[in-house]
Amino acid sequence: MPKALSTRDNNSRVAPYPKDKTAKKSSADNKENPGAKKSTSKPKVSKAAASAQATYPDWRSIPLDIVLGEVPCFDDASTVRRKLNARLTSKDVIPGDDSKKKWSKASMAEVMMDLEHQDGEVEYKKMSGGPSANSLTKFLKKSGKMGGGDSPCYYWGYVMCEKLRIWEGGKKTKTREEAEVMFRGGIVREDPDHCYVLATPGNVPPWEMEGRLVKHERMQKCKEELQKLRDQKHGEAKQ
Repeated sequence: MPKALSTRDNNSRVAPYPKDKTAKKSSADNKENPGAKKSTSKPKVSKAAASAQATYPDWRSIPLDIVLGEVPCFDDASTVRRKLNARLTSKDVIPGDDSKKKWSKASMAEVMMDLEHQDGEVEYKKMSGGPSANSLTKFLKKSGKMGGGDSPCYYWGYVMCEKLRIWEGGKKTKTREEAEVMFRGGIVREDPDHCYVLATPGNVPPWEMEGRLVKHERMQKCKEELQKLRDQKHGEAKQ
């Protein structure tokens, strides 16, 4: 007669795969330490950032060097645009802002206006006011190395990014250090689309080869030469 199947054999079947013991262990650890996963480590603050934040609790009050009545810009318009867009994309809270506002075009323009009110107005192109949400939108839509270089948002965007760089302990890039040597007094704030330059073929525009100090010295020489010609003509007329 055939043997009857025992229930013991059916119940004692070996599982095809061994049970995962690590899963049990991890679940047990989670029960013992329910807050283990939720804990997040705070980002480390560099010594430079700690020093700057201790000296200037409000990053807006960080003083910058002034040359010929304004802060020299050592980043071109394209670089400033990239830095501003990075802030807007991050959606981070504006540092030191009690209202906990996040970066947006409106809040960024508001910060630029506060800086202008605090540090004082600088010379803008004709028919141009200070920074605003509208002028910021136009500046961000520009392209090219110095596209929008005459915009107030280029200047105040640079000032804002520079103060934040110091407050956050950021280092200068190699390009930035080279610009400080190449462009004495900062880059000339001009937009190639809004000015005309008379130059021989192969020559580059002045904002790509000289800084504001060089331009100032060149303009002063031109004025002196012009005054000499006027005085010479005036003397000849008297004779």
